[in-house]
Amino acid sequence: MPAKYPVDVGDSEGIVDAVNYLLSGPSGLGQNFAGFSTYTPGYLTGNFRIPFSQTTPAELYVAPISVSYAEQLDDRTIKYYFSGAPLASAPFSLGNGLTITGITPSTYNSADLRNAGYSIAQIGVVECTDSYVIVRTVAAITTPLGTYSSGGSIEYSSMDTLISTDCDVRVTVTGGTDRVFISAQLDQLISYDVLVGTPDMTVYVDITRYKAFTNDNPTNPDYIFDEPYTVTEKVYEYTGLSTGSLPLIETVFTSVIDTPPPGYYRYIVEVYFQTFGVSTDIYVTEDELRLRSISAQVVKQ
Repeated sequence: MPAKYPVDVGDSEGIVDAVNYLLSGPSGLGQNFAGFSTYTPGYLTGNFRIPFSQTTPAELYVAPISVSYAEQLDDRTIKYYFSGAPLASAPFSLGNGLTITGITPSTYNSADLRNAGYSIAQIGVVECTDSYVIVRTVAAITTPLGTYSSGGSIEYSSMDTLISTDCDVRVTVTGGTDRVFISAQLDQLISYDVLVGTPDMTVYVDITRYKAFTNDNPTNPDYIFDEPYTVTEKVYEYTGLSTGSLPLIETVFTSVIDTPPPGYYRYIVEVYFQTFGVSTDIYVTEDELRLRSISAQVVKQ
């Protein structure tokens, strides 16, 4: 309940309520509002960071491509050359987090890079042509990767991982009684390839909340968003699939209420494609985003 006004002389309880209400943060309806909306078609990139969508089709699955050579360009950049003749087009989108296996020395493989603290998933692809791809690591490589010897393949898949869309807003919660009201909509047309049998697939559509932390970089100050929390979720199950496209998935979230503690937050619509059994039986190849929006409004109780 709002604090009593006016407060009578000698009303200690009313004075305490009024002071607590003032300390709980600014009042008013919608003093902190953020929104995004578009009906223009876009394609999910699968990137860990912006851009989360692009105007041209983005491949969400790229089958393994043989590697003929790899080299470390500097302490944050690695270049991988594709084997054979140039491909028909550049296979990877900017920002894709790639899976690289089978290279000797193993220091060039994505798992080894991640285990050494040099993951290529967060920043991912920074340049790609029909003959090579260049990726950037999240941290400076302190031990040289060595000279390429032999082997290797490079691929990309969006399966079994949380993927952000461009429905992305940020708000500030200032008081302990603040509530965040979130509404969102996402229409998507998903295409997929089945490699083996007639597998099942589940599509999740979430509103995820991330908390902001400063990056402690005085030269380029910014926020790092972490501690993901699923505010709400809708689930779509499909069985006995063969290569093709799913019916248009229309997801609507209306007036979802979240009550996080004071802080700076990011709310984003995300999707997750889950497979069961053998994970290589089915791959989502493209996700066309159509009408979509998200709005978040902070309201003091």
